[in-house]
Amino acid sequence: MNESHTQAESGGDIDCGYAPFAFQDLPPRKGPRPATFRRPLHIQCNGHGDRRYLEELTAAVYSWPYVERNPPLSSSSNTLPIRLEETGAGNDCAAFITPREFARVLLGARTIYLALPLVGAHWAIVRGWAEPHYLCSHGLIPAGALVVYTPRDQDELSICYSLFLAAYTAVSKWSNETRQCARDVN
Repeated sequence: MNESHTQAESGGDIDCGYAPFAFQDLPPRKGPRPATFRRPLHIQCNGHGDRRYLEELTAAVYSWPYVERNPPLSSSSNTLPIRLEETGAGNDCAAFITPREFARVLLGARTIYLALPLVGAHWAIVRGWAEPHYLCSHGLIPAGALVVYTPRDQDELSICYSLFLAAYTAVSKWSNETRQCARDVN
């Protein structure tokens, strides 16, 4: 994947590090799917990579324009909600896990929740990167909410980063401008 930068409406620059991809071009994830505990607290039980990949991913996402930096990464909390500030959130409430929250990372259980557009969620599941969140089947969270498997290496980190970027652009006010800017880079 090629380096690219995406610019938000605010003029803030998002260093993608990777060119955007079409979801159907998502490469298959290698190895077996991790075991998960499928209950209201849907968590990944095994197959985790080094915790530093998860910390690197969340630090990068927290640096994006309009992403709330509360709680800070230095917080003792093991749950990191990733939400857009009100000024950056789009109007599609079906694209959020909770109001303005498009992702959540559990550091203790090393689990990622991410809300993607349905076509993206489909391909992430088919290619082995994620599974539907348990609460989707009960209509309690959007159909595109997933448990994304945590990255085990640098290549998987880049895929997770791209999935987060897709979720971010889908829920932001400037999603059409961001997608156009990303296409212009290619």
